[in-house]
Amino acid sequence: MSVYFYHVLQAFLGIIFYLALWGRKISVKEMFLGSLAGIIIAFAAFKIADDFLSTDELKTTCFIIAIVSLLFLSVLFLLRYSVLKIALIALLIFSFGVYYRVLSYDFPLFSGELLDTLSIVSFSFTIFGFLIIIFLYLVLRNVAAVLSNKVLISLGIFSALLMILNFFALSMLEIMRFNLLKTSAQLLTVTAKLIHYGLFFHYVYTILIIIALIFYLKNIPSIPKKEVGNSIIYRKIKAKKEYIKTAAKCVISALLISNALFLYYDLYASKPPKISDSIILEPINDEFRIPIKILEDNDLHRFAYIDEDGNKIRFFAINRFKGKTSPVVVFDACMICGDMGYTKKGDELICISCNVRVFLPSVGKAGGCNPIPLIYENDGEYLIVKLDEIKTGANFFTGIVTGGAK
Repeated sequence: MSVYFYHVLQAFLGIIFYLALWGRKISVKEMFLGSLAGIIIAFAAFKIADDFLSTDELKTTCFIIAIVSLLFLSVLFLLRYSVLKIALIALLIFSFGVYYRVLSYDFPLFSGELLDTLSIVSFSFTIFGFLIIIFLYLVLRNVAAVLSNKVLISLGIFSALLMILNFFALSMLEIMRFNLLKTSAQLLTVTAKLIHYGLFFHYVYTILIIIALIFYLKNIPSIPKKEVGNSIIYRKIKAKKEYIKTAAKCVISALLISNALFLYYDLYASKPPKISDSIILEPINDEFRIPIKILEDNDLHRFAYIDEDGNKIRFFAINRFKGKTSPVVVFDACMICGDMGYTKKGDELICISCNVRVFLPSVGKAGGCNPIPLIYENDGEYLIVKLDEIKTGANFFTGIVTGGAK
């Protein structure tokens, strides 16, 4: 679920920091209307492009538009072309809106006809991400208002450079895919590294925001001793001090929450699940005997047999009904997704390859993303699987162990 928050911040954190610094002469109303129009058009354009199977062309065009717009807007920073600036900002938000749709394409909010709890929570994370973005923009506008041009230009150029590098790498990858540019090992390596490092630019933007806050906090006014007795001046200075401190605390709190979710996603949520180690079994009298009693913990028990050719054939046993003895043994592979295997989380069996939740009572039946069934016997004490039956699963697995069976 944190991935929905992650996508919003990944797409928009850099641009709202940049616009808060360099778009301060444009009113909040103009910025809001331009941004809203850009996002709506971006979502509509992506939907149309997706329907006509031309999303690659759209995103490549938008990446190039973002690069050009950033370059022009940076040049126009010191000039007073407000109308042109608003147009460029709308183009930028349009490009970043498409970028957001590219990032979130494989994670639809409402994938089914019914509105389930997971969809509601995911939607809430998305809205929370946009609220954080809007809040940071509004506060950072006030931060930028008291920063010197030297600091603004330095932070703005650096943030623009990061975004340009990210979009340059993404557009270069698409251009090479279209065979519009000869692909070389060196160019592909540089492009791949830039795309990889671009996934972590939100941490750099966080550092840039903190740097801006440090310069902002230097503007906390001190109360001259001679003005202490003047209640009006004293109250004004005290109010300004409190506002600066409160704004800084709010930004830091938002950054702490955001980066906590970033770290959770980068270090945990984005990592694919791993299957547990398999217990290597050897047949006795050409059969495998799995005690039914060990399945009382309602966990997944994974086993493997290594045949004469070194094929590692995995299978697992599981109890299908909690509180009721209903054991089953199946191959740890899927006819659709291959041999990445399954893991059990709570009362669900999950296909690691496609993240499909498998209804436990259906395990042992063929079809869909269910584990491949095998023939076994149940004598009330053991699940008994013949060696020849296990060997039929050799073609389902790609794992090879040097040396083969002992």
